[in-house]
Formats: sequence, structure tokens, C-alpha cells
Amino acid sequence: MKMEFRVYQLTYANDLTENGGALHEYLASMAKLPGEHGFEYCITSEIDYDDHVITFCFSEEFASDVSSVDDEKNIYTPDVAPYINTIMALDLREKRFLVQNRDYPANNLKKDLTMTRIRLMLNEAFENTYNSVFNTLDTDREVNENEFIHLFENNRVSALWVTIPNNYRVLPEHEQIFEDEAINRNWIEGWNNDHSKMHEILLKAPGRGGEGDLRHSPIAKSLLNMVGAYVKQINYWDENDKSHEVSRNSLMRFVVNGINIRSLPVTSIDRLSLEIRNRREELREFRASDEI
Repeated sequence: MKMEFRVYQLTYANDLTENGGALHEYLASMAKLPGEHGFEYCITSEIDYDDHVITFCFSEEFASDVSSVDDEKNIYTPDVAPYINTIMALDLREKRFLVQNRDYPANNLKKDLTMTRIRLMLNEAFENTYNSVFNTLDTDREVNENEFIHLFENNRVSALWVTIPNNYRVLPEHEQIFEDEAINRNWIEGWNNDHSKMHEILLKAPGRGGEGDLRHSPIAKSLLNMVGAYVKQINYWDENDKSHEVSRNSLMRFVVNGINIRSLPVTSIDRLSLEIRNRREELREFRASDEI
């Protein structure tokens, strides 16, 4: 159970923490706003401010496709106004803006619309609090292949998804895939002489029950040690036999365990705020693309 967050970097040059309390109060006081086709949106009353971190729930009304059945067994559309929530946070000390990465109903909501709406609200709040516009840059996080190798070597692995370079696919001669030197040498020679132009491999082993472990697979070990290999995803089981999925995309996001899309907003807000405050060193690794 986890929730992933996209991370943006604020471009404000001066200190944001000094007026953090005022910004929090302004955001908490903002009213519901009318959106397209009369659907409203707002920052809800579930808003927290702790150690320069403002965490909140952004809620948007949307067109429901839910139906019900009355006592006469007739299908009808209930007269309800459902809202969809997106958890967000501003770390004023690190100047980072975190937004829950989630799917939206296709009928009248989408990520770009949500981002436009919240940026307008935050821009108003920043103009009133800091006399400045709210502006952000997309961030990247450098992903080291050793992060995947560490997971592979220290856990039971049930899936490995790797992209192979098209023009350069070499397994170094010094790598030890097999203990027997002759078998190892022949394996590496055969691997390096494979001209099939295969560009992607997905390996799977039985996960639940402890039956499979790709750490024992010579193909998996070769893929991880091959020059230029690009790991896209690894699935593993920890010492408590709990499954985990780590993708390259997830490493490019701020991941919070223990909450998901079904968690109560107040629970998600509390957990996200705590994780940000405890993992600021990691959060700083998410930097504007032009800084990397």
C-alpha cells in the first residue's frame, strides 16, 4: 500500500518560511470556486501546518456515472455531487511542491485541469502572502542502477524488467555468472555473440509462497551486470514475505508507504507531512531538470 507524489521545485528566491503561517491561514480560508459546467473545487478544511510543511487536500466535484436501483427496481441516477481528492503539500523550507500522482474520471477531470486549478489558487495565495507569483519547475531525480542491484541482491526477486541497448550489449568477461570457470566463460561468450537484436526482457518467477527467486537465474544476473542495461522494474519479497514493486518511474517520485487512494484524507495528510519532515534529504534529490 503506497501513494506516489510528483515533485516540483518552487522558483521563489527568498525565504518562504518566515510567512508560512500566514500562507497556511490564507489557504485554509479560501472559498469554494466554480469550475467548468458548474462543478466546484476547493482546498478542504483538512489542512495541516507543521515545521514549515503545509499539507492539504484539494477536492474537485465531477460528473458521476454512478447509478442506483429504487424499491420498484428502476435504475436511476442519484442526486449527489461526488468529489475526488488529490493530496498535496508545500515544503516551504525545501521549496518543493508535492502532488499525488493519481488517475482521474475521464468524463470531466484530468491531471492538467487539476494542476491549472490549484496553481491559480496558490498563485493568489502567494501574491497576497509574498507579493510574488507561484511558479514551479518540473524535477528529475538521478536514478542509480545500484539501487536496483541492491534490491536484487538482498531480497527474493519474482520479476525483473530490463531494456537492452540496441547497439551495444556486452557482458564483461570478468563477471561471474557461474562458479565453474569454463561454464562461465562459455556463457559470457555466447551472450556477447547473440545478434538477435532482442531489446527487452521481462523475467518472472513464482512470488507468493517463496517458490521463485530470480537471484538464482543466470539470465537475470547477466542482465543486471550487462553494460548499459536499463532496469525498468523489479518485484521483490522482503523478509516478512511482503511484496514490493519498484519501477524506474516510482524512483522518480516521492513514495509514501502505508496510505493509498482509499485512505482517509486526514490520514494521508498526516502521513505525508511526517514523511516529508523525516525525509528532507531525499526530497532535496528532486531537483529542477536544468540543475542536473
